Amino acid sequence: MLPVLLVVMLARFSVAKDGFSYLSRPVVLGLIKLFGGAAVDHGSTITVGRLEVPWSGDCAGLNLLILLLAVAVWMNRREPMGKRYWLRILLMIPAAAIANVARVFMIIAYRDIRYPAIESPQLHYFFGLALLVPFALLAMPKSPRAFSSRVFELLHAAAVIALLAPNADGAEGAALTLAVILGLSHCQMPERLSRWRLIGFALWACGAAAVAFAGMESFWLPWLLVCPLLCDPKWLFSLPGGMVTLASHRLIFLLPGAEWFVWAALGFAMWTKYASTDDTTPSPTLGNSWSRPEQALRFATAVLFSLPFLSSTLLAGKKELWVPPKSAEIQAIPGGQLILLPGQSEAIGLLWYDSQGTERHHKLAICLKYRGVDLTPSADTPEVFSDGTHWMKEYYLQNGKLLQNHREYVMSTLGPGSAAGVHLILVTAQSSMGSAEFAVEAGKISRRLYEMIQAERAPPIPAPQLSNHP
Repeated sequence: MLPVLLVVMLARFSVAKDGFSYLSRPVVLGLIKLFGGAAVDHGSTITVGRLEVPWSGDCAGLNLLILLLAVAVWMNRREPMGKRYWLRILLMIPAAAIANVARVFMIIAYRDIRYPAIESPQLHYFFGLALLVPFALLAMPKSPRAFSSRVFELLHAAAVIALLAPNADGAEGAALTLAVILGLSHCQMPERLSRWRLIGFALWACGAAAVAFAGMESFWLPWLLVCPLLCDPKWLFSLPGGMVTLASHRLIFLLPGAEWFVWAALGFAMWTKYASTDDTTPSPTLGNSWSRPEQALRFATAVLFSLPFLSSTLLAGKKELWVPPKSAEIQAIPGGQLILLPGQSEAIGLLWYDSQGTERHHKLAICLKYRGVDLTPSADTPEVFSDGTHWMKEYYLQNGKLLQNHREYVMSTLGPGSAAGVHLILVTAQSSMGSAEFAVEAGKISRRLYEMIQAERAPPIPAPQLSNHP
């Protein structure tokens, strides 16, 4: 049980502030200059040639270190905590530093090739995952089980934990994190594939296609957890297993009182799992007796594990056309635009972010979390958030409507083929006004923006035709 709690804690703090820069930043800048490149450190960003690359806690590498530690603890959860155990865990510190430098260069290379586009958050995490797995092999304990079986389980666990990291924030993040790790603890290679697992795999693959083409990114995490080649069907279709699996998606927390019900289910699941002897060491032959066709199926499944990180980039579907008003002043910013409407107060900034590929927009708190910024709701106005010095409020333009919050946006984009729309973020200094006043002004600005866009979209009224007869 202790390793499970350790992984939960590590996942919760995986998107961290910039506290590891003293290892990564000088190495990145030094290597660029060593190979004849131009790099300038601006603190929150670094300039590499024509690129402005934001430098957050993610780039610093602390989150990759914590993810590596989480994966290492998970792989060694059945090992005694002796010298070898701690040596494998501590080895992740230099491994994370090296892996992170490589990841930063992968991001720079991608942005240079795709300029001026930037990677999606999912692709950003895929770069980390691609480098996390080979370094995590250093922490893999010895076992009589087949190496390929253990690597397959590592790929699955790494994908789950990497996808969990940006979703572990917020009040419901603790329950979601515990649910995911509990679900992961019931994922293990079976000795052989039954007919029902093969049928389940076919349905699981179809589910991947549905999630990818519909752009419902939030469903990838539970999809990974129920992989039929790993997930225990007895657990999945039990009452605690079903509740834990549902709790791995944030949508369930939108239901009134759901959080209390989820915590009760998690408590029951923890008690039923660790009050018994279910968490025993697997059989030495577990996962070793698969036939060649089954091994090929396992390889195909390992490739599918990358879909949550690559689908939004590979499947660039049609977008709903939203264009800022022609009369507005527009300034390009990393990943979006700064909009100033005629007569708008310059004290309030209006940020416009189009979607990346087919992916749906995350809520404001998660968007900023990717950039190493933690937000807290205002005490007086919960829909207004603070980073300590600024007030922020979000809106969405989607399906021809102005949506007031992320909950409305989620409900509006549930259907297959829904356009991702535009994420609007309004921001002002806390010293300029209170949160309640800012909420009112932000509402006025967003409504005016929407009305101006709709007015320009409306077809012109035809001029009246004059008759030639008196």
